[in-house]
Amino acid sequence: METFGSPNKFLRCSQPIIPVPMTPTRTCFIFPTIERWLFADTQWTTRVYFTRTGGRDVSQGEIHMAIVDLIESGLGLLKSEADITPQWVEGVLKGSKSLEDNVSVTAVTTERVGEGVGILSILQRVTPSYSGATKAPKSFVVKYPTDDPTQRFTADALVLYIRELVFYKDCAPDAPFKTAKCYAQAIAGDNTDFTIAMEDISHYQQLNQLDGASLDQAKTFLEILADFHAMWWGSPKLANYTEIFQPLDNPTYNAVLPMLWTAGWPAAAEHAGDLISDNVRDIGDMWAGKVPWMLQNLSTPTTMCHGDFRADNLMLDGDRPVAIDFQIVGTGSGMYDVGYFISQSITTAVRRGHDKELVDTYLDRLEFHGVDIDRDEAWRQYLVAITFCVTYGVTSFASYTEQNERGQDLIREMFIRALSCVEDNNALSVIR
Repeated sequence: METFGSPNKFLRCSQPIIPVPMTPTRTCFIFPTIERWLFADTQWTTRVYFTRTGGRDVSQGEIHMAIVDLIESGLGLLKSEADITPQWVEGVLKGSKSLEDNVSVTAVTTERVGEGVGILSILQRVTPSYSGATKAPKSFVVKYPTDDPTQRFTADALVLYIRELVFYKDCAPDAPFKTAKCYAQAIAGDNTDFTIAMEDISHYQQLNQLDGASLDQAKTFLEILADFHAMWWGSPKLANYTEIFQPLDNPTYNAVLPMLWTAGWPAAAEHAGDLISDNVRDIGDMWAGKVPWMLQNLSTPTTMCHGDFRADNLMLDGDRPVAIDFQIVGTGSGMYDVGYFISQSITTAVRRGHDKELVDTYLDRLEFHGVDIDRDEAWRQYLVAITFCVTYGVTSFASYTEQNERGQDLIREMFIRALSCVEDNNALSVIR
């Protein structure tokens, strides 16, 4: 097996790598599988990955995009908006083959987007000005760690940031849903500070978590979720990502999640206590002690889970589903994603009375792919999942007062929807 570059940063191929000189400073290394190409650009001192297009129809050998390694290239990770300079933007775009050699970036403007939505990261829309006519993107989005200390602690403690980088590089090209193109990425050696530069897909129709998905939209996304889960169902390839995409039942989650719940529940009771039904109020004292049991019960059958499959991370390109935000990707039962989506991305009024119908939509699609399903066990896992996923709202309450108006509304709405779903389905009966 030949390896080009560091095994942790570059690609391996079971067949000989074919070097093809392109210019005196550039060589393209072609892998016979034609699934991934590696490009070394000594002019920009940039090493990049070429990957096929995720969720799209692609002819054999078509190159989708180049992903610049921001550390290897010397461009560096973003610490703040001030680091988004014309030189940095030009390096990203030229390194990813998205900007012609004879065109330069003369200025950039930035706009913070997604506030109250992407609470684990900062998102900035970058709009470059160019020196001449170009086919380069009119704008793109950069993502780097949150400046919220509570959410940053969560992300670092659970080792979340590296997951998205690996997903975009290794998994997005074959995903059944569309994803944003990734132009550049890198993460610090301690898996904390990171930066991703990606396609601006704000022109797609984005679901709004506060409004909630309609039943038809929910069924569309549950079917594409089943397509994704079926791809990875019991796959031996999951073993390649054990250290990155952590299983739900892992020591870190078992240790950290009860702490986060304990820190968040008093704030949840303070800011939304009047909305908590007496039928589920005892979840506050019960949940943390049940974490190991719930995670163990959601650990199999094993597939890759999105981890944050909710309306604000979902879009439509026409009638084609689009998914974003892969920082919480892990492995475990697909019912984890199903329970989270149904309990918190659909308003209670729309969801109520349709839980089994929605779960059956997902299970029917799995069976279409040949996955053998025990429906009674799947429903039991659904009840465990919706109970477990109450944590998303609870832990966010720890930073409730620092959120903007939409962020506060979203935290409250997710929390109350989750508790209502638990109550409607008598889900606490499975952990009492």
